[in-house]
Amino acid sequence: MVEHLIVFNAEASPEEVREMVRKAREVLLQIPGVCGLRYGEALSEGARYRYWLSVLFEGPEVVSFYRDHPLHVEFANRVFRPMAKDRITTDYLVMTEVLCGS
Repeated sequence: MVEHLIVFNAEASPEEVREMVRKAREVLLQIPGVCGLRYGEALSEGARYRYWLSVLFEGPEVVSFYRDHPLHVEFANRVFRPMAKDRITTDYLVMTEVLCGS
């Protein structure tokens, strides 16, 4: 599995960011090879980045497919990037995962 992680600040209210995430879920989960999406908000008001969004891919081969997929390109260019100009994006190969209760 690959985790496409984006930490970002938004030129929008928290409610507008949550609506963007709802749209992300609606659009991005349609892309073949995308198997999940997670989102969070910093607990600390002073955090360098206020939000994070994670898109989970079935494997490394999905990274370039996702990057060029029309649904992703449209969503990123029209919805996400205008709102989240201050961002860092990195793809990580998931090596270990331990969940609560495991």
